[in-house]
Amino acid sequence: MAAAKLDTLQNIELAEGVQVLLRPAGPIPRGLALLLDLIFCLLFLLGASFVAGLLSSVLGEEAGSGLSRLLGFLIYWGYFMFYEVLRKGQTPGKKICGLRVVRTSGARVQWGNSFLRNLVRFADMMPVLPFFPIMGFQVFGLASCLSTSRFQRLGDLVADTLVVYDQKDAFDDTGRLRNPVTSVAPPIPLTREEQLAFMQFLERASLWSDARKEEMVAPLAETLGVKGREGVWKALSIGAWVRDS
Repeated sequence: MAAAKLDTLQNIELAEGVQVLLRPAGPIPRGLALLLDLIFCLLFLLGASFVAGLLSSVLGEEAGSGLSRLLGFLIYWGYFMFYEVLRKGQTPGKKICGLRVVRTSGARVQWGNSFLRNLVRFADMMPVLPFFPIMGFQVFGLASCLSTSRFQRLGDLVADTLVVYDQKDAFDDTGRLRNPVTSVAPPIPLTREEQLAFMQFLERASLWSDARKEEMVAPLAETLGVKGREGVWKALSIGAWVRDS
């Protein structure tokens, strides 16, 4: 019984009436993942400083100093955004700790979500450390994590994201599908909203039963030209085409 009380598994109901199961991660594993990521960032920064030092002998000391600052800015911001968006929500630190960042719907993080959650990171770090401001005391972020049911820091609340324990069976889009999804262009031009709907269908397909997926694509049978299981695969293929285009 004690183990069940410590389980953070939560049943989250989406606007569509669909329920997904996610395990939000608490402040301790999140803090460890952040510490590891900051170590990796520091290694990247040291490498960038070394490169800037070599170039300063050619470009001049002022140019080398400016280049070092620019690389530092790009590395600090690009590190988190690159991994969160292009690596399915897993920075190296999160991957080591078995975590990933997702939207509250369970879908993957997009550029807008990642930018917002990392922009507010400065508020989470308050008050800052005098000698290592890149880390900060994390008082505001910790207080937010402890006061929300899903352990969301301020950046998560603003960007509508949360950090969860990695569940490969739930987040690997093709892991629970018998055949790989191939990209297929839609039979008719799609609006921006329709493209987003197909892509979200692809992202969340592994969270729904086969019957639920067939029910969702049933109204599109005339547009897709097929129905039932074939209609589901056609919708998934269109979603893959939208995602890759």
